[in-house]
Amino acid sequence: MIQRIQTIYLLLAAALMATFLFCPIAQFDTPDGLYSFTSQGVSTVMAEPATDGSEATIAQTSVFTATWGVLALGAVITVLSLVAIFLYKNRPNQARVCMINAFFMVTFYIIIFLSGYTFQNDLAATHTSWSAYLVMPFVALVLDILAYRAINKDEQLVRSMDRIR
Repeated sequence: MIQRIQTIYLLLAAALMATFLFCPIAQFDTPDGLYSFTSQGVSTVMAEPATDGSEATIAQTSVFTATWGVLALGAVITVLSLVAIFLYKNRPNQARVCMINAFFMVTFYIIIFLSGYTFQNDLAATHTSWSAYLVMPFVALVLDILAYRAINKDEQLVRSMDRIR
């Protein structure tokens, strides 16, 4: 049965993680300029002044350093959430995939913050502003844990029906 609540939880977790892969993670203010940290890499950000008196536009230019680890782990988390949805016929494996995914999400946070502090030190940033989008993987983690609990609840219900009364 694919119409269970854990399907919605896992689908929302996958959508949040897929969206997070395209959102900025942090911004570093350095003496050289402004750098943006995304899952694709660290790139310079330049403000182009407007000639007609309107607001300046902000454009990202060259990628300074690629962050393949963040991008790859975020993609793996997204795919595992989607794979877990289609393991509904084998609830123990579905629960196992959810726990593996939760481990990857915690690892994802560790990698993001270690990378951020490494880039901050390498760029000699005077100020680092972390994005509010960092909440998205945490919400995905909570949804993954809720899906795990719902899967176990379904498994206990099925096992209780198998007992002799």
